[in-house]
Amino acid sequence: MQQIIDGKPLETLDPEEENLVFHYEKGSFRKRENTETRNMATGKVNLRPGLFKSLVATKGNRIIFFVMIIVVAVTAGLGIFRKEDSDTIDGIQCNVSAFSFDGRVYASLMLENSPKKTDDLPVALDILFECINTDDVVADKVAETFTYIPQKDSEEKQYVRAVFSDYDLKKVRVNVKTKDSEKNLVAQITQR
Repeated sequence: MQQIIDGKPLETLDPEEENLVFHYEKGSFRKRENTETRNMATGKVNLRPGLFKSLVATKGNRIIFFVMIIVVAVTAGLGIFRKEDSDTIDGIQCNVSAFSFDGRVYASLMLENSPKKTDDLPVALDILFECINTDDVVADKVAETFTYIPQKDSEEKQYVRAVFSDYDLKKVRVNVKTKDSEKNLVAQITQR
């Protein structure tokens, strides 16, 4: 028994046997695909040469590329311009400084109201001054408990100070802790 479909002969089937035969033209399904998909499947893709051209080849790639540039720029900017010697804790602006004079290191923590502080309640602070030597090891420590009382005049500042013997010290690390939060401040020791 010979069957003809679309002008092409099909193989002969034996009526006594149950035969399953699949008929299709190789690649006929590609006729219904769009051109880009067909070219990608057959290997006719024209890749743009160069890294930058491939990064901005499509609209989606351009958006992701520019988002990555913005994230890297913001991260680098924050890393460069962030000051380690000042921070705000519970509405109190803290600034640490240290200098060496006549064989001693003088460390000072300045406390003042920040514009965000609205209440006039005293704040208990646990302050730990640590001097770091040239080997990045803590050489000396001083612990203080201080009660910060907010002043009505926002320009009034309060200070906590510590004095250390200078044994090749290079920086002072100050840990300021309240009941709710904790911050570390670092200041390089300047020579006077």
